[in-house]
Amino acid sequence: MAGIILKHAKSLLATLLAIIIVFAAASLLDIIIATINSRFYTTAAFIVIFGVAGVFAATLGFMYGMEAAAAKNEFTRWSLIIFIILAGLVFFFFLAKIEGGDYEPAFKAYGATMTFSTLLFVKGKVG
Repeated sequence: MAGIILKHAKSLLATLLAIIIVFAAASLLDIIIATINSRFYTTAAFIVIFGVAGVFAATLGFMYGMEAAAAKNEFTRWSLIIFIILAGLVFFFFLAKIEGGDYEPAFKAYGATMTFSTLLFVKGKVG
């Protein structure tokens, strides 16, 4: 069991890094847009930025995870899909509740779109 986890640890780590990097980039983009165009910046724009970032996080996380995988097979594909779904649920339920302030809708939008975007990879094959 430990051998299977270590074998897939590199792909899961690549996926996690992509998710974190995209979230940091969305946060930075949010700050830049809020300072440059504060008159037109609304809560809806705030939520949309993180929602779109969730789609990119799921896509890039899956892509980089598959590239970093030692064996590109169905087990790897499904482990990445489940990992991204779990990461999205963590953002939606746990991190949004812990933060609980102004960023709660952003965490929920990021987690929800990341989770639902992963469904794009369910139908398909490796190879």
